[in-house]
Amino acid sequence: MGLRESLRKLKEEEEAQKKLSVKREVKKELTKLKNQIKTTTKKCVMCSRDAQYSIKGSSEWYCKDCAKECFGDLSHLKKT
Repeated sequence: MGLRESLRKLKEEEEAQKKLSVKREVKKELTKLKNQIKTTTKKCVMCSRDAQYSIKGSSEWYCKDCAKECFGDLSHLKKT
């Protein structure tokens, strides 16, 4: 293998690594956005404010104030 071929292969490998790193960064950002969407769409079933707590194994969500009012002890609830 000649010097030119070696240099060409190195350049191709560098370009491939750059493309992979860009893909990884895009995937990370998409994951962040999906997680933000998940947390912002949950609303309290009682007052419709943003919810942070749910009953373990349930799809009902509660804001902090309503959760305290209904359950008293927040340690039994799942926090987002």
